Amino acid sequence: MKGSLEGRTAIVTGGGTGLGFGYAQALATAGAAIAVTGRRQEPLDECVAAIEKNGGKALAVTCDQRSREEVEAAVQQVVSWGDKVDILVNNAGIYPPGLFLAVEEEQWLDVMDTNVNGPFRFSQVCARNMAEHGWGRIINILSPSAILGFAMVSAYGTSKGALGSMTRVMAAELGPMGITVNSLTPGVSATETFLGLYTQIGVDMMAKGLPLNRACENDDTTGALLLLASDAGAYITGTNISIDGGMTNTFSLGA
Repeated sequence: MKGSLEGRTAIVTGGGTGLGFGYAQALATAGAAIAVTGRRQEPLDECVAAIEKNGGKALAVTCDQRSREEVEAAVQQVVSWGDKVDILVNNAGIYPPGLFLAVEEEQWLDVMDTNVNGPFRFSQVCARNMAEHGWGRIINILSPSAILGFAMVSAYGTSKGALGSMTRVMAAELGPMGITVNSLTPGVSATETFLGLYTQIGVDMMAKGLPLNRACENDDTTGALLLLASDAGAYITGTNISIDGGMTNTFSLGA
């Protein structure tokens, strides 16, 4: 079946929490062996346990994607475990809010190193392995702030805009090697990070202004994720799919 991921090995960065946890579970349900990476071991172990409980195969790999050495070691560990890398979901990122004039340069550079350079490192190392067997899927996770000019997220929004551009560049260069590169843009989501910053009330207020009148949930992203990760999306590359309830493409007048 074109949507099956049986025999595939996937890496989900930042797979221990939030939407990344959901991406890992969805890919595992479709048959892929899943390696989840992140800085903290405990949430990664919890994600692995959830996959294994449902009969899947999973591996937790601690890795700080700001380090080239750690990324290379992590990918090598996955290749040794799963024989190859077929799918990479660049989900890990940091989200420090702050006004443009107040952002410290050190924080700005840390956001860029994590949210742009991290996916660059993982993509470059994984793509080399994918090219060896002529098949690969790289999926970058963006944000509506990559498209819209949101206040208070200057560093984060800029980093996601850069990642969107990198998606298209990689698609152009890696396509001849059998590798597709696309992005997903989930909308307002009640993740731990988002709730910590804005509370449930803030999430509800933002979601109320959307045409679909609710926040994004893990299940909302599954269909697009599996399309881009499988043979069903073999002729899709350089494309972004917005899963944002209409946030970036509509102007709702509200009720």
